[in-house]
Amino acid sequence: MQYYIDIGRKKRNTAGAKAPRDISEICRQRGMHRFRMPMLPTECCKLYQKLWILIVGTYYWWKLEHMVSEGDIVIYQHPMYGNRVAERYIPHIQKRKKVQFIAVIHDLESLRKGIDGVISQNQKTSNLADNILLKYFDVVICHNDYMKQYLISQGFEKEKLVSLNIFDYLNGCGKTQPSKGKDFSIAIAGNLAPGKCAYIYDIFGVDGTKNPGLRVHLYGSNYAEINQCENMIYHGSFSPEDLPEHLEGAFGLVWDGTSAETCIGNTGEYLKYNNPHKTSLYLSSGIPVIVWSKAAIADFVIRNGVGIAVDSLYDVNDRISEISEADYASMCENVDCIGVKLRSGGYFMAALDESLRILRESDYSHHLKS
Repeated sequence: MQYYIDIGRKKRNTAGAKAPRDISEICRQRGMHRFRMPMLPTECCKLYQKLWILIVGTYYWWKLEHMVSEGDIVIYQHPMYGNRVAERYIPHIQKRKKVQFIAVIHDLESLRKGIDGVISQNQKTSNLADNILLKYFDVVICHNDYMKQYLISQGFEKEKLVSLNIFDYLNGCGKTQPSKGKDFSIAIAGNLAPGKCAYIYDIFGVDGTKNPGLRVHLYGSNYAEINQCENMIYHGSFSPEDLPEHLEGAFGLVWDGTSAETCIGNTGEYLKYNNPHKTSLYLSSGIPVIVWSKAAIADFVIRNGVGIAVDSLYDVNDRISEISEADYASMCENVDCIGVKLRSGGYFMAALDESLRILRESDYSHHLKS
């Protein structure tokens, strides 16, 4: 029997819960059994949350222990609340019930070190979650080979790590944007708060002379109409499921940090290891991407011919002008091919198949030794 742990989540116009929801949906489509854990009462004080996790969290892990049987497999999406409870129960269930656990990493907070102006890092909790709890899992699905190498440097066993390559994006609109000719326009989706994404408000430079003629289509919350110019068009905030229907632009931009010159700060440096979910949003919607040249996802983009990589946002205008209409059309064709896999969960299913193969082989090896 195969199970996936799923947490109830409120629907909001933010992308934070989209990737976990998609993983759960793919698991459901694969015929796995859902083990639902309740939503953490984040509106309550920290003390109440700790007591709630101790009582409610412990009860649900106890419930899982008594539900599973020898040979079962459980999918766990990381990070999740209740690290201390999970750290106690997972090795106990593995030993007592002979159950195997697969972790799917969404974020490594010990590596990201929080989000400037949005999330402060709890170093002790992050270390427990990423460097202690994760090591109990029989297989860990990480973002890409850069994150894999980082985990190996932290003491993880290479044989237990599987690269996802890119997150899937189950596209709610069920279709991609119609093919368009190349033009000087980009889409930026996400949290538009200046404290988190100051680069957005500096694309045209302090004096407004950078990227002449570029049109920027903005989607998301917390947009600040500072340094407003006619080439920046704000379209509003949409749910992750509805957003693909509204996207405009010849390219989708994948960038982070406080600078348009390069990606800096916690979230900027994190791009060297993670798979930004907005890459999947754009590609699943039929839009090629522009990414930072030093980002881990740049390898995937260049290898599959689905976009371009730049050192600085001030290079965007020149790089777009270098692309011929024929090259852009070819790029869009590549995007359509990748989009089919993204919208159907192809990348996670491939990583999951590889994880199950590793478990079968390790189980077979164990039987031979015994």
